[in-house]
Amino acid sequence: MKHHYWEPPIALYLFLGGLAGGIMFLSAIFDSIVLPGHTDLFAMPVLVAFICICIGLVCLLVDLGQPGVFWRVFRTATSVIKWGAVFLVIDTFVSMIFVAAFLGDSIAFLAPLSALLKPIASPLLLVGGFFGLCIMMYTGIMISTLKAHSFWATPALPVLFTVSAISTGCAAIVLAIGGWPAVSSVESLEAAHHIHEILHVVDIVLVVAELIILLTMVLSFLGAGNVTAKKAAKRWVCGSYAPLFWGGMIFAGLLIPLALYVAGSGVASGVVAPVLVLCGGCLLRVLVVNTDDRAPLPGEERYMGRVANHKAAFAHRWNYEGENEF
Repeated sequence: MKHHYWEPPIALYLFLGGLAGGIMFLSAIFDSIVLPGHTDLFAMPVLVAFICICIGLVCLLVDLGQPGVFWRVFRTATSVIKWGAVFLVIDTFVSMIFVAAFLGDSIAFLAPLSALLKPIASPLLLVGGFFGLCIMMYTGIMISTLKAHSFWATPALPVLFTVSAISTGCAAIVLAIGGWPAVSSVESLEAAHHIHEILHVVDIVLVVAELIILLTMVLSFLGAGNVTAKKAAKRWVCGSYAPLFWGGMIFAGLLIPLALYVAGSGVASGVVAPVLVLCGGCLLRVLVVNTDDRAPLPGEERYMGRVANHKAAFAHRWNYEGENEF
């Protein structure tokens, strides 16, 4: 294909949607199962998820090309994008209400609203976590349904995107947990530190899993009989995408964060590693979306070979003020 199937806004949309889903899913798990009773610690991470969803939806509208008729997406029953949009809109409202439940602790005139919403904050986060899981799975399923594109049409892609989304969610929560509007106290700081330690271990497992899935998927395509998929994988392993794949995703986005997580606590594992994980997750979506190779349709190459070159002389010799020179 001469042009990419999707433009950069879709890659950003997939990354931000998966990131928001990962944040909501993990926040719900920690709040309801791992460490209940510290719901306010997740106010800032959920606020980050809300911002990510809003930016992601804007990217989706931009890519649609006709923002004024966005509502048609919700009327298409068989569209995978429709379900993703529904999940994102639900989590937008859930995250907005959840954050509002704790704004009263810092903004006095919102105290009555926060007092009204706090009792439902934890159950609401559980609902948001469920739809966050749906969003994470949807980001990979949406691409894998496009069977004409060989590099996308694999069951490994939804698994890879889901694992990556949970990993980036871990990274975002590590960076944001306990921040405004949560009230700082000795107890909350201890709880946040405990969550940090658990998330570091979880992200180590996720990074290793993502590394295995990613290498397995790419290398299996490299040895596949499908010529189109093999060509795309070769571009990742030893072609034009190789520096970004090996240097950006594998080394900087996975191996270095893994080493920093294993090394212990501190700024390196608490700030540098999560930032690298987030950058690696974004780069993964960009490269996958740009790898939209597809096998040509019957007769397509023959047709394209007969189409005149746009730089041909006759294409520039039309006289709009008079008669055709030919």
